[in-house]
Amino acid sequence: MSNTLKGFNDSASTFNADMDTAFAVHFILSGILILSVIVPMFYFAWKYRADKVKNEDIGTLTHHTLLEILWTAIPVAAVMVFFYYGNTTMQMFRTMPAESQSIVVNVEGSKWKWKYEYAPNKAGHVHKIGGVYDKEKGTMGMSALYVPVNTNIILKMTAPLNDVIHSYFVPAFRMKEDVVPGRVTKQWFNASKVGEYDVECAEYCGTDHSYMYSKIVVMEKADYEAWYNSTDKDTPAGNFAKDGKALYAQNGCASCHSIDSDATLVGPSLQGIGAKYDAQYLSDALTNPDKDVPEGFYPGIMPAFNLPAEDLKTLIKYMETGK
Repeated sequence: MSNTLKGFNDSASTFNADMDTAFAVHFILSGILILSVIVPMFYFAWKYRADKVKNEDIGTLTHHTLLEILWTAIPVAAVMVFFYYGNTTMQMFRTMPAESQSIVVNVEGSKWKWKYEYAPNKAGHVHKIGGVYDKEKGTMGMSALYVPVNTNIILKMTAPLNDVIHSYFVPAFRMKEDVVPGRVTKQWFNASKVGEYDVECAEYCGTDHSYMYSKIVVMEKADYEAWYNSTDKDTPAGNFAKDGKALYAQNGCASCHSIDSDATLVGPSLQGIGAKYDAQYLSDALTNPDKDVPEGFYPGIMPAFNLPAEDLKTLIKYMETGK
């Protein structure tokens, strides 16, 4: 299994050329400024070392107009170049295209998964995609954002109130944006190449932070439109099970609770929980987890789940029976 984030050497969005140019300018100018200080410092330290210069030969230089102008003007010019490239690049990232000319997707980041919700299609169907990274198989499960190539995509991102800060990072797009509990942050991109590009959380968020992966799958426009305007619940990448075990994984339960052993992960083991509690208790534990917190654990850790009624029923049955 590979746990290496890909995309640093890819150039797959309209941002990349300007962003890479800004980085190169900053890097080169910073190197020149550093060398303009470090190299003369070592040179003068060597040339005028104590065993080479007599005290009576030491003079006092009180003024040199050209040097004073240069050591003021050159850093100011460099800072202005930094400001120009930094400001224009920031405006490019922060100037949102019109929503009427874009695809808007709602993104939720929570421990430790990404979820995507699209606007209703022509049939009124809402595509909802999301899930956790399968550490054993090294696969993304359902967690992928599907978008058409050469199209403005606006992401409206948030996290549950009782969660922590995450950060949506796409190296191939040179894009990173914090995802904050209780707030909506926005970012946009326009993917220029068809392909699959990794997403990772870039803000440390707890136990499974390093596995909070997702993907952006950039499709041809016709392929995207065919999927988006369908009522098929499956994603273009394949068929995903909707049984209890799949829901348990897709909603991140397996990251915090072992169900097939008595091991304590982030939260208590759920092994045999169906023999201890009824369905109503399990429903409350999922939808209002702070209502009855087990001894030795703390409120405010587990997020409240807002699942469709059928999914909630299926998940509870799996917790009760393991099937």
